[in-house]
Amino acid sequence: MSSEPTSGRDPSWRLRVYPFALLVALGGALLLAVLSYDRDHPTTRLGGDYPSFYAAGSIALAGDWGELYSAERQSAEQAGLIDDEGGYLYFSYPPFVAGAYGALAVFDYSVSFLLHTVLMTLALVAAIRLLWPRLESIGWPFPALLVLAMAFYPMLRAVPGGQNTTVSLLLLALAVRLERDDAPFWAGVALAGLLFKPQFGVVIVPLLLLTRRWRVLAGWATGAGALAIVSGWLMGGMWLGDWWEQAGAFRDQNVVANGANFISLPGFFENLLGTGETTAFVVGYGAATVFGLAVAYFWWRHPRSHHLERYALAGAAVVLAAPQTLYYDAGLLLLGLAAVAAVVKENGVRVIGPLAALSWVHIVADDLGWSPLGPLVWVAAGWLIWRLVRSRGGQPTPV
Repeated sequence: MSSEPTSGRDPSWRLRVYPFALLVALGGALLLAVLSYDRDHPTTRLGGDYPSFYAAGSIALAGDWGELYSAERQSAEQAGLIDDEGGYLYFSYPPFVAGAYGALAVFDYSVSFLLHTVLMTLALVAAIRLLWPRLESIGWPFPALLVLAMAFYPMLRAVPGGQNTTVSLLLLALAVRLERDDAPFWAGVALAGLLFKPQFGVVIVPLLLLTRRWRVLAGWATGAGALAIVSGWLMGGMWLGDWWEQAGAFRDQNVVANGANFISLPGFFENLLGTGETTAFVVGYGAATVFGLAVAYFWWRHPRSHHLERYALAGAAVVLAAPQTLYYDAGLLLLGLAAVAAVVKENGVRVIGPLAALSWVHIVADDLGWSPLGPLVWVAAGWLIWRLVRSRGGQPTPV
């Protein structure tokens, strides 16, 4: 598969040279930050939220699974990695995620962070490659589209910030490609990988049931079962109860610590109106239900629409409906922009460019106490449904 567009005008050499130069500059800045990092100097904090993943990986590497969700142990493992003495960044993922990060914990923190950033960048590269049959209609070369994706504030902060948004994006893109290649079972296995964030992985199940995509659902069930077995093997048969207990406790703390970064409908209104407020619950989950029903209707009404269109809407539903989605994961809406790229054709960049610029409104979230990116994401998701319904009418799109 060619990495360059095969139709339309040949892109200007600037679209090849400038993005490449910018990527090299970003890589140089990252390497400089790693080389200048001093764990004993709190002003050189590195990696955003990565200390929580590194600490969990260290606990897993030591085999101390009984202490994986211990506040004291996580705090001790993160000593010197964050600039909050006595504090810590909580790890709230299933055990198999900690096991995966154990492979990175064998390295010194700065090296581990660099490797993680490279891996998250490669996940974004792979996602774009998988979606290239649709993206090439924009008429830009691959490096330019990679830079354009990184220009979105959530993605720019996620990749070097120790987050794993690009993994979610890659899994959805992989499911799209596998369904296109008539491998629905393996598409379901890829979708089960989203259970590394359980609130993300379960959203897809009602859509698969509604549209009776049994082979995809069988793959999802197989993948989910395998991940549950791995977690049980690592932490013991009662791991789910331990995880659920700590996840509930973390949820309330997270509103205080990260409420201004919430962009999902339930999380946004919980932060805005107050934790435990009935109005926040009704408005947040009510609006999320309405959007979820709209996505479900598209899946049911247009079963022959392109796989990318359906999974783009599923990704948007994940972002909007999950209880406490942080702004990083707005990067999943890039899947929706890829879905409409073929529709708007040469005007694709005229749509994507302004949206990338608007995504930077999140920088004022701390001052406001809430994220203006949240309402922007809701509008973008609503526009995505309207655009796909208006342009596709349920007919399959060849790629």
